[in-house]
Amino acid sequence: MSLRKEIEDFVIRIRGGSFFLSPRERMFLDLLNEMGVPPSVVKEGLEICISAVNPSKRQKFPIFLCLGKILELYENYQRIKLQREPFDWKERYLKKINAVMHLLDSEPPSPRSEEDAQKVLKELEKRIFKKLWESLEQEEKRKILDSVREFRREDDIYRELIKKRVFDLHGIPRLSLYLG
Repeated sequence: MSLRKEIEDFVIRIRGGSFFLSPRERMFLDLLNEMGVPPSVVKEGLEICISAVNPSKRQKFPIFLCLGKILELYENYQRIKLQREPFDWKERYLKKINAVMHLLDSEPPSPRSEEDAQKVLKELEKRIFKKLWESLEQEEKRKILDSVREFRREDDIYRELIKKRVFDLHGIPRLSLYLG
């Protein structure tokens, strides 16, 4: 059984009664797969998220609304995984900064802690995305927006998909100590 089929069956089981996933939900699962989120983390995030929904509304609850919970769990998963091995957050921070230095207007601050480094990277990710988006030609912007139009009413996933497409287009890695 494929991983996607396994997750689809899991979603159908915890929803209780729906027999299939929508095309948008399948796209969402493909995105999580592209991002490298392990199936165990996807399942845990979906279970936590869907369990919080009123049982009478679970059947029709769109799983892509669970993106925030899944990404939160994925980051924690990666943090724990990295801490099992020797993990030099300063080295990882510098590696991420060096990958995007050409896009920065000034030298980023030197973080004092792992938590501080993660905050700096997240802030830089926002600024770099804005800069890259503004630099795109209208045609390229339209292509990106068309590729994710199915999610335009779902703010979180819509923004995440657009950011992923823009970063992929420019070969920019995720700016996180814990993610790829």
